[in-house]
Amino acid sequence: MSEPLTVRINRFLAESGVAPRRKADLLVAAGRVTLNGRTAVTGDKIDPTKDTVTVDGVAVTRTEEKVWYLLNKPEGVISAVTDRRGRKTVVDLLPPTPGIFPVGRLDQEVEGVLLLTTDGDLAHRLTHPSFGIAKVYRVIVAGYFPADKIRHIKTGVEIDGHLCRARDVIITEEKQTTTTLELTLSEGRKHEVKELIKGVDSLLLHLERISFAGLTAQGLKPGQFRRLTPAEVEFLRKLTSSK
Repeated sequence: MSEPLTVRINRFLAESGVAPRRKADLLVAAGRVTLNGRTAVTGDKIDPTKDTVTVDGVAVTRTEEKVWYLLNKPEGVISAVTDRRGRKTVVDLLPPTPGIFPVGRLDQEVEGVLLLTTDGDLAHRLTHPSFGIAKVYRVIVAGYFPADKIRHIKTGVEIDGHLCRARDVIITEEKQTTTTLELTLSEGRKHEVKELIKGVDSLLLHLERISFAGLTAQGLKPGQFRRLTPAEVEFLRKLTSSK
């Protein structure tokens, strides 16, 4: 007799589109998840064909078809599924899609490329630092941006005790009062671009993400979105399958 196919509960929640694995762990730790009527604990394994899992009293089922959107996030919108203060979220800009959530985040005042999906497992890999997924930002700073500042950002700036660095820095435009840069990052720590610019004593005037894992918002105005093509989803899977 074959053994039942079991998976960890955080992976099941991710694959069901409830939340990425790390957030699923927080749901479990908060006592919001039950397994066959009892409160689930971190590390629980389940058989998706037999066990019953609920989140906040709502039964969870694993969906086979995963949905992927690329949104050109506008300024003033929160990178979240819901907001207790009633602010508009990125999910509000999409068609109603059960289980959809943003892959990572962009600050409220930052615009640009943001992926949203119901595929928690792939989303987890795309946001985990170990995969080094490239994110490219267009940055406008006040004044001149000398070569020593570029070297400093590429060498590393200490942020909250952690050394953060840009993979690449390119100056794309220089004016009398501003300089436009393209920064490529691969770690994705909170406020990383802002802190890098602040760390070299420059004033950030504008920040926009123009690429995530090679995908851009070309042809999309702020607030517009499109479905990813099957080829693009397969590209993301291959991008994260080598580790």
